[in-house]
Amino acid sequence: MKQIFFMLLLIGFGVALGLGYEKIKTTTKAKQQVQRTQKAYGVHPIIRNKHFVVVTSSQGREQIDEQNLLSCINQDYSDFRVIYIDDSFEEPPSFIERFSKDKNIHHIKGGNSLENFYKAIHECNSDEVVIFLKEGEVLAHRDVLSHLNRYFADTNVWMISGEELDQSSFNKMNAGRSYQAFYAGLFKAIPLQYFLNEGAFRKEGLDAVMTKPLLDLSGEHAFLIPEPIVLTPFEKDVIQNGSLPRLERLKDYPWHNFAEDEERVEVVVFSSDRPMQLYAFLESAQDHLENSHRLIAVYKACNEHYEKGYQKVKEKFQDVEFYRQSVENPHEDMAPLLQKLVFGYSLPSARYVVFALDDNIIKDPIDLSLAVRSLKEAGAYGFYFGLGSNLESHDDEQRIFLGNGVNAWQFLEGGGVWANANSVDMALFRKDEIYPAFLCMKFHTPNILQELWNEHADLSRVGLYFDESKVVTLPRAFMAESDEREEMAKYHSTKELLLYFDQGLKMDVESLKDVQSEHIEVEFMPEFIKR
Repeated sequence: MKQIFFMLLLIGFGVALGLGYEKIKTTTKAKQQVQRTQKAYGVHPIIRNKHFVVVTSSQGREQIDEQNLLSCINQDYSDFRVIYIDDSFEEPPSFIERFSKDKNIHHIKGGNSLENFYKAIHECNSDEVVIFLKEGEVLAHRDVLSHLNRYFADTNVWMISGEELDQSSFNKMNAGRSYQAFYAGLFKAIPLQYFLNEGAFRKEGLDAVMTKPLLDLSGEHAFLIPEPIVLTPFEKDVIQNGSLPRLERLKDYPWHNFAEDEERVEVVVFSSDRPMQLYAFLESAQDHLENSHRLIAVYKACNEHYEKGYQKVKEKFQDVEFYRQSVENPHEDMAPLLQKLVFGYSLPSARYVVFALDDNIIKDPIDLSLAVRSLKEAGAYGFYFGLGSNLESHDDEQRIFLGNGVNAWQFLEGGGVWANANSVDMALFRKDEIYPAFLCMKFHTPNILQELWNEHADLSRVGLYFDESKVVTLPRAFMAESDEREEMAKYHSTKELLLYFDQGLKMDVESLKDVQSEHIEVEFMPEFIKR
């Protein structure tokens, strides 16, 4: 009995010692981080005043919140505004009506605080400097913004941690544990997934979530300054590393709005013995796809009859580049052909690519420039044009509204098609992110490509989709032969469709424009009309 008690005592002592060691280790790392951080002294000439955005939230106590806002309004500086996020009061506090006359105050009511912070800062211009005040904090004096303006005149300064004073004693507190000022563009470079947990915005405060990624992105451009910025009622927690991967230092200046940079997008469509379906896809792309730089068709024709059908497609769509898989060994050349076409540096190249299948039909306009911009703003992995909130499989609880008809979700919380981060069903990706996977995969059909690709998918990432799906998929019965008479009576085989195509006919897909389907694959029996 004594031995068991002694062993339990040793185990308890070991656990306590381990926890204590972790705390000491974390504190030591934080102090080392502070020591490594450079100090700024605000000696650069001011060429142009910075525009500041003070972002703060409610403490749930009117007097404290009012003091918070007064410390902002009374700044001896003109180029600023305040965003006040109120998620504590059922009714707007009395001071809001008084302050509403001040055009510099923007009141946001309700919702998850972190989500409101995220969206509010994303609406800022990239060259604006954000000042973050936690609940109950106030700016230390009337000249905080004018002093920060001097520090940010130095283009090497991207984010700042100033001294913090205890509100009651005015004693200095540890510096470098939180960064109160940073460019909005630096914040926008943090991928959306860093703010999410189990598909929803985290419950932690903004500083707990953003500090580590901001430090990663700023690198040597994070500075300490030898003067107070805020009066605070509490000591800040030590910065935690977190479980998310380290971000690379931002290559461009954070005030440059990289999301607005013009990008080229290539579209690669796969087809196999289905010239009629490819014709229908290319027609829909011609009508509804905007801002595509290059359209490539990779096709397999098992005999010369199908090849003649594809030649008719080529005659119609002369701006499309067509590449046929080899007749001798089509199973071996698809992967190297795709690597060369999409990632080869000898060809005119874009940084983004859309993969599609010939049974995809684009029924509504898709602006690829808007899609790329949304992808960059959210730091998302892909944009999926066949998905939408109209689908029966859509889970509204997992939807994250981003605005402009664009939504996001986290793959690990999705089911079915919503769990497929890698898709060849009309989906947009950044080439640099998917290139490593294509170096090691061997595939001879797009379906096998998608299956292999998803074996190594990072489901912590985020995908985007429009409110309504822009693409539908023709019934799978078009994909293969059927020996069942009943099926043959209902659907058309690939041979039959080829005969129709040889006769100068095409599928009339105009009726799909108004389809609001609950499924990606639509019930569709086509009429055949003259091309």
